[in-house]
Amino acid sequence: MSGPILALTAWEYRNASRSRWVIGTAVAFALLCLAVSLLGLRSLRELGLSGVGPASAALINLGVLLPALMGLLLGGNALVAAREQGVLPMLAVQPVSRVSLVLGPFLGVSAALGASVLLGFGVAATVLSGVARRSDVMPLAALVGSTLAVAVTCVAIGIGVSATSRSRLQATSTAITLWFLLALGMDLVLAAVAPAVRMGPAGLLVAVVCNPLEAGRVLALLGSTPDGTALGPFGAYLVESFGSGGAAAILVSSLAFWTVAPLALARWVIARGDL
Repeated sequence: MSGPILALTAWEYRNASRSRWVIGTAVAFALLCLAVSLLGLRSLRELGLSGVGPASAALINLGVLLPALMGLLLGGNALVAAREQGVLPMLAVQPVSRVSLVLGPFLGVSAALGASVLLGFGVAATVLSGVARRSDVMPLAALVGSTLAVAVTCVAIGIGVSATSRSRLQATSTAITLWFLLALGMDLVLAAVAPAVRMGPAGLLVAVVCNPLEAGRVLALLGSTPDGTALGPFGAYLVESFGSGGAAAILVSSLAFWTVAPLALARWVIARGDL
């Protein structure tokens, strides 16, 4: 990794980690993870069960939704804030590549968000360690890995939004709109359209691949139950058609695409001199 990228990464990480908004959302995420873990423990004790199943199921939805919103907002303000403050035009006239101007903020914001995610799951793991079994380690690791992947992907999408926005207000409103669309809108559309057009498992797979949040959720569920039982008939279709490894590879490839494409867009916008 080149010197300018490292310098920009460190600078962006320091700015993000000192932000009151980032610190507040990190604390909120940790508290929510704690609350979900405690509720899961209560359910386990009432049912006389062992393991972390109820808690991990709730953590999947929490881990996909909140870090995704944080990533979109943080990434969405990275470049446009630097442009409004005059930092981006100043860097553009220095011997710094356009790739560095994109990758530096992306890596710095991703590192700050990753630390917030790990803090939240660290709190949850501490609470659940007393009832966790050895068989729970891999599902929890898949949950953390999927959450980090979705968070990083959303940071990249936010960077793409930031590069094409003219103000922080526009970037923030676009990021929130995208989050509602990915978190709720596409699910509502599928619920209304799928029965009418008879999409089937193959059509549902296409819809999942087109939505990084859903891809991350399915990947986490697939990690918790490699045979696909947690996903019902759709999980059975995935495992029978592609195998557990093949299905995971498809979902990871989807997240990789949604990470690379917005970064390439941001690099193209900056290369045009649109600063």
